[in-house]
Amino acid sequence: MSSSILSRSIFFTSSSRASSSLFISRNLSSHAYLPSSSSSQAGPSSTSSTTSAATDILIEATTTTPNNLTIEQKQLIDSIIRVDQAGELGANWIYRGQKWAMDLKGDKETSKQVEEMWENERHHLNILSKLQNQHKVRPTLLYPLWQVMAFGLGASTGLLSKEAAMACTEAVETVIGEHYDDQLKSIQNLINVENPHPSLPLMANILKEFRDDELEHLDTAVEEGAQKAPGHSLLSAIIGVGCKVAIKVCEKV
Repeated sequence: MSSSILSRSIFFTSSSRASSSLFISRNLSSHAYLPSSSSSQAGPSSTSSTTSAATDILIEATTTTPNNLTIEQKQLIDSIIRVDQAGELGANWIYRGQKWAMDLKGDKETSKQVEEMWENERHHLNILSKLQNQHKVRPTLLYPLWQVMAFGLGASTGLLSKEAAMACTEAVETVIGEHYDDQLKSIQNLINVENPHPSLPLMANILKEFRDDELEHLDTAVEEGAQKAPGHSLLSAIIGVGCKVAIKVCEKV
């Protein structure tokens, strides 16, 4: 993916400000949940009142939840957050396993590449945990199982070869990228309304950000020889099916 993903913008429309739309420029949408966010400015040319209003909306977006959702809509939000949190947990443990394998083999270059992608996934998991707490979503009950399986997948492919590890990354990130796209489509009806709760446009922007990050990991894996792995097609198919099954399970459990 291009470096343009490093420049994000969030638009909020607040019902308490009638027809006023405020623009908050941030490096990354997910940074709204970082500690420094509370003191951020809307921009150097903003008036103090606009800055104050923008800060109020940002606080509302990151600390409150919609109170007018139907049961089905609340279930959709719960499912999105639960699945994505579980997915990012799995990604963290896959990269942990791959790094362990590369360190064991003394492949410092690949270990560094894996560490860089892993750091990105740690950020994703941190933000999704904050979303889970904000929206009061029950996490998946299968956390311990995902940890063991994900570490085993990362470690085993890493021990096979660098190419096998990258094929694993390619397969996982392909499924996750498509899944984020599906979630973005499903959440549009909650956003394309007059005066949506500010937490929902922010969530959509975060989903877009994370999707782009995962697709960048996919590109990296391909560039680093994923498709040269022995049995690439079979390995990718098995991992892809496993990821899709895990997604379906986590939507409910």
